[in-house]
Amino acid sequence: MSGAPLAICYGTRPQVIKASMLIEACATRWPVLTVDTGQHYDYALNQLFYEQLGVRKPDHFLEVGSAAHAVQTAHVLTRAAEVFEGAKPRAVVVIGDTNSTLGCALAAVQLRIPMVHVEAGLRSNDRAMAEEINRRVVDSVADLLCAPSAAASAQLELEHQWGVVANTGDIAHDVLRRNLAKAMAPADVEGWPLARGEKFAIATLHRAELTASAESLTAMVGALRGLPLPVVLPAHPRVRAALAKLGLESGGMLHIMSPLGYFEMIGAIREAAIVITDSGGVQREAYWLGTKCVTIRTETEWHETVALGANTLVSPERAAVDLGPTVEKRLASEGKWDNGAYGAGDAAVKITDAIAAME
Repeated sequence: MSGAPLAICYGTRPQVIKASMLIEACATRWPVLTVDTGQHYDYALNQLFYEQLGVRKPDHFLEVGSAAHAVQTAHVLTRAAEVFEGAKPRAVVVIGDTNSTLGCALAAVQLRIPMVHVEAGLRSNDRAMAEEINRRVVDSVADLLCAPSAAASAQLELEHQWGVVANTGDIAHDVLRRNLAKAMAPADVEGWPLARGEKFAIATLHRAELTASAESLTAMVGALRGLPLPVVLPAHPRVRAALAKLGLESGGMLHIMSPLGYFEMIGAIREAAIVITDSGGVQREAYWLGTKCVTIRTETEWHETVALGANTLVSPERAAVDLGPTVEKRLASEGKWDNGAYGAGDAAVKITDAIAAME
């Protein structure tokens, strides 16, 4: 195994972001084989992040594209298995809770290759979320579970998972700390719809609960338009197409624009008066940057952001009624909290140390 590579797998925007530092840290100890599943294949959702964060071109690009959950996961599993059979990696590292995470994890386990789960132990307790099922299954078969917080580590111990549990902190924090100096002022971003210095909210929407039906998407847009300050929504191409079909691309205080790169997004979050999101990554970025956040979900796996006062949940079913009052209350709040729940920004080193201890 001395010359065998360590395989690091990813396939979505958040995973490319986290992989940027994980690949670098692991490459100081082992040959690294990188596998991009192609779950996010739009340039702005994938390639742009490679360029901004200095992630090398993947050794294997699986080109799975969009599909129903079962079909997409099956494509990831079979194509990843082919790569692993040929490369014979010493271990396979998967990140997060996507279909790419599950497919690559199952391929590794079925081939008797040690499997490492980064972001283990997170729980929203919402069985309707595909991500919740994915993360629970991956945790149940992982050999090494790298938890981003003490609470996630404690959850894994409570469940008596058979893998080794390591509280490593959140590698997304590493990435943010390294790149914060490169964050762009929103007014310097091409296509930014507001004047320099204008107070604004930044919003992201991508989960099916908010975007899959015309009724839910229309209600969400109405809630955003009714807020007491301009709202900038960098929209996923799928969401933008749905908005166009419904005639909701413009109007009121809501400004829809193309997706932002990493440097642009963290700059917008840092300068925003408030963040409105359904994204786990954006919740934590707001938490670390000291920006108040409202999450349009009934539950969040990032419990600490709520417990520490950085984040407030609004049910998707109640967003049309509750979003406005919740945003106004958050804007009037003090907005200070402890931002150390997910480690000190040294997760990449702790993850590589934990992997090395397996051998």
